[in-house]
Amino acid sequence: MTQPDGAESVLKLIDLGLAADPAALERARREVDLLKSIDHPNVVAVSSDLHLLGDPPSAAFWLEKFLDGTDLRYGGSDWPVEHLLALGRDVAAGLGALHARKVIHRDLSPGNVQRLASGRFVVMDPGFAKHTLRSVLTVGGQPGTRGYMTPEHLQAYSGAPTAASDVFGCCALVYSAATGNSPVPYKGDDFEYLRRLRTAEHIPLGASRPGLPDGLIAVIERGLHPQPARRYRNGDALMRAFEEA
Repeated sequence: MTQPDGAESVLKLIDLGLAADPAALERARREVDLLKSIDHPNVVAVSSDLHLLGDPPSAAFWLEKFLDGTDLRYGGSDWPVEHLLALGRDVAAGLGALHARKVIHRDLSPGNVQRLASGRFVVMDPGFAKHTLRSVLTVGGQPGTRGYMTPEHLQAYSGAPTAASDVFGCCALVYSAATGNSPVPYKGDDFEYLRRLRTAEHIPLGASRPGLPDGLIAVIERGLHPQPARRYRNGDALMRAFEEA
């Protein structure tokens, strides 16, 4: 969709269902309000207000800036080191912008990060984001994508995801780009997956992808520590670690 000023946008449509699901509508409002408040090259930009269709509303929509390229689901594996570092640095920078506003993404997964033709990475779809200074929006438990959830999704440590949870998610994305598998992959068995997720049980990056620089491996392994307090505390701290690596 091309706007009057010539800028290309994407229309994002959310089906609210016949019952106008209030939780879905609240997630949409929260996502639009959040993205409109952030101006950062590594976070997708919103270019309109939220609009409702129908009365009562059956759908909601808004416009986001068009992003070329593809999301990480189509990014392949065995990325070169410089691309792995760029992925980690850019995603961490985008998370830092969210964390600065006391917002946690909570659902980092390959489908929620876009790799632009320029090589820049952009964080998208914070629809399940939690604002730590507002009341919590519960959505049938902690939201997340199998294979890219964190131990905190099981309330094993802090009771809920924190900024350090997004650090885990970012490092899981870099691990996946390096090896072709998430560190704690989902293999079709919920019980078995949750057992491994509880302790972040995974093959160390250095063993899964030999030959990577020690500095990069150290950043990823720290970011994947099962205890949030042992990871980098937020996106900005993780970004600096990738830059130093």
